[in-house]
Amino acid sequence: MGLEIETIIDIAGYTGSGIAMGLGAVGAAIGEGYTAARANLAVSRNPKISGDIFKNMLVGQAVAESASIFALVIAILLLFMDVATPSLLKAAAFFGAGLCMGFGAIGSGVGSGYPGGEACFGISQQPEAASQLTTNMLIGSAVCQTPAIFSMVVALMLLFIDFGGAPLTPTWAALVGAGLSMGLAAIGSGYGGGL
Repeated sequence: MGLEIETIIDIAGYTGSGIAMGLGAVGAAIGEGYTAARANLAVSRNPKISGDIFKNMLVGQAVAESASIFALVIAILLLFMDVATPSLLKAAAFFGAGLCMGFGAIGSGVGSGYPGGEACFGISQQPEAASQLTTNMLIGSAVCQTPAIFSMVVALMLLFIDFGGAPLTPTWAALVGAGLSMGLAAIGSGYGGGL
């Protein structure tokens, strides 16, 4: 007794959704935690400007959260998307999309936390440079999100392009591989951009 194609697609969607959201949350959590840790250190160095440091910390954490929001969008699509023509290739595409967005969000989430944390610490040392530090932080953190955006685009392509005319083998491996390669490739550039 084999599984029906619709069931296999559901399993791939659920698994891909879990991977996308699970891994996507890891990067954001690490990045936001780093920003908060550096903000606490900054407040301990210069408690008089704790309000400015706190505001900057929240903005930095919000940007670091962006990658996990992208992962949430892909996860929701994987959970609730209707498939017009069910096929094993669609299952491979769903799984590849989850891998792509999950891994793709890790580096961007972690990387975005570094500019936020360092801006908080810099403000504690030179409060008069707060505006310039915040501007640099926003630009640096936004650049870190680019690999997550690329991952989201590839995940959306995997979800919405019809691969029905292609042969099952080796296309299933190409779909999973495309998601995995884009996701893994985004880790280093997202993380490195923040450093």
